[in-house]
Amino acid sequence: MLVKLKSFYRTFFPARQLLIRQNGEVKHLVLAPWLQLTTLLVILTAIVWLSISTLQIMSQADQIISIEQSQLSKQQQWQQQRYQQQAAYEKQLEQLAVLEQKQALLQSMIESLPESMNKPALPTNAEPLLLPVQEHTEEFHAPLEDDDQQHKQVKRLESMSERLARLDLAYNNSFIKLDEQITLRHQEIVAMLEGAGLDSSLADGSVLDGSETAQGGPLDLFDESKIPSEFLAIADKLLTLNNLENLLSELPQTLPAADYYISSSFGLRKDPMNGRRAFHKGVDLAGWHKTEIFAPADGTVLRAGRNGGYGNFIELQHKNGFVTRFGHLNKIKVKKGQTVTKDDVIGLMGSTGRSTSTHLHYEVLVNGKHVNPVKITKALSRVR
Repeated sequence: MLVKLKSFYRTFFPARQLLIRQNGEVKHLVLAPWLQLTTLLVILTAIVWLSISTLQIMSQADQIISIEQSQLSKQQQWQQQRYQQQAAYEKQLEQLAVLEQKQALLQSMIESLPESMNKPALPTNAEPLLLPVQEHTEEFHAPLEDDDQQHKQVKRLESMSERLARLDLAYNNSFIKLDEQITLRHQEIVAMLEGAGLDSSLADGSVLDGSETAQGGPLDLFDESKIPSEFLAIADKLLTLNNLENLLSELPQTLPAADYYISSSFGLRKDPMNGRRAFHKGVDLAGWHKTEIFAPADGTVLRAGRNGGYGNFIELQHKNGFVTRFGHLNKIKVKKGQTVTKDDVIGLMGSTGRSTSTHLHYEVLVNGKHVNPVKITKALSRVR
């Protein structure tokens, strides 16, 4: 075996001589086979170690790159979720602004309903639902430390969205109910006006008094850009209804005598003087001599004095084209141009002019057209 090993050395690693010249001298260096083999092994070992180290370094670099990419992907995913949460939060703020305007308009409408209507309450859960979004403003912008915290915030945003949706539905239902009540009341008034024989244009407010009145106050507008148009339309309906309610309060609602009975109705009759067919433009209210006659509504005295067959006569101008006339008075207690208030005494019942006995001849005109005073009074009594 030893002989074979020596033969292997001599075959592959024969002894070699190296000639080294230094300072004019030549030195001989013999490289033994074992030294050559040892040197080769050392070189091979170094190459293997270097290769393994290089592979390890490359593997670690790949791992680092993979970790960095994973972290970058997580960062991008987190940032995307952050953007989505920011968008959801901003959307909630917009929803909140809309809800606040809806609430303000709804509250204002409820407080503006006429006394003839029942006033519904705002949704009882309105205020608690508005506050949490405002409270989370600073919390939302705080940095998130871990996935659990982010998950909690997502849950909070989802919960808030659900609560805002419930509140929005409650407000929408309230507007719908208000619309139904306003429409019903409007229809009642329109039916009354038509039943009283009044001009149908009164129902849409087209002849409502447009004269300037004493008004003012600080300007407090709604942000109509945040209120749906259908809700603004309901608010306009309420404005029209309130105008009609004001019209009702300004109409001659009662017959203007303290104590009376109807002795002659409005319309076709036989004339009490000559028995011929004639149209009676008013209604006759008979009573005791000097019974007090009062103004049926606020107004201004257009005429006061003698007027042919009317005898002692008063004519009052009221709002919205209404005029009332009073004939056969015993005494007139107002003057032309005087302003009178509803229920003010304007005269005393008598029998002056074309009259057979003590009574009041009472007329109501709307835009120059005679209407039945009794019909108006009865119709108004049904909608109070």
